[in-house]
Amino acid sequence: MWPFKKKPPEAPLEINKNAYLSVLLGPDTRPPVLTWMNPDGSNGAVKGFAAPLDQGDSPDLLSMPIANGSFALATPDRKTLLQADFFDLADVPEFRLPTDPQAQAMVDLAGEKLWRAERAAGLATLIFKGYSPEVYQSVRFMLDSAARLAASSDGVVADPLAETYRLPEDFSQANPLDPRIDFRDVGAIKAILESGGVWVSTRGMTKFNLPEYEVYGVAESEVTRVGEMLVLAGQEALLGSQMPIGETVSTPIGRVETMHGTKNRERWGDRPTIELVRR
Repeated sequence: MWPFKKKPPEAPLEINKNAYLSVLLGPDTRPPVLTWMNPDGSNGAVKGFAAPLDQGDSPDLLSMPIANGSFALATPDRKTLLQADFFDLADVPEFRLPTDPQAQAMVDLAGEKLWRAERAAGLATLIFKGYSPEVYQSVRFMLDSAARLAASSDGVVADPLAETYRLPEDFSQANPLDPRIDFRDVGAIKAILESGGVWVSTRGMTKFNLPEYEVYGVAESEVTRVGEMLVLAGQEALLGSQMPIGETVSTPIGRVETMHGTKNRERWGDRPTIELVRR
């Protein structure tokens, strides 16, 4: 059982204005818009509305392969609005894949994900323009939109704030931690070997203006267990039960004290963190 009692959040989960996903699109013909999204959600498409913003208003455009340009995406109740921008990858020189094996490993870019990323010819970015008070539903719409676009274009999804790449099927957990949201769909766990042990931490919480969690000095034999605990910590924070600062409590890895993170600021930048110190 998680040691922190859930307190009703003062406000719903927030979505950071800088949160976005990118989809690297395969080299073959892009799918039609209606294959990606349509009002009925038929044939595996996301249920919603998609409309070009700069290509005219002919309905025929929705049955043609997606062209470069911008699209507005909306949920059926129109409470969530995304903007999707499509480019040829060659026209976006600032987007660079890591080529060093160590750098690739740091963002989980290997196997099928690496193969898809290296052969990509297009790029799409999805960003929130408005979201519902039912924030979890808005997040799901974003995830489904990115996953379906990647699936229908032999693509792969880049999640910059979680510092990871995902295949379309990575957004559908076989046993979700909660039907509303699952940390594993929006976040990631990183394990970095340092001189004093392994630094294990979350990534992706800043999408929701929440602090990341971190543990230092972890033995290599304990990395998996600590990572699993941080998944639970991130999950509970997403559901409104964030770890309080300055308390010592029992957790799945033993007793820990929570404190404001002050280490590795050159890597974290302005992202807030909560360090868990084992006692």
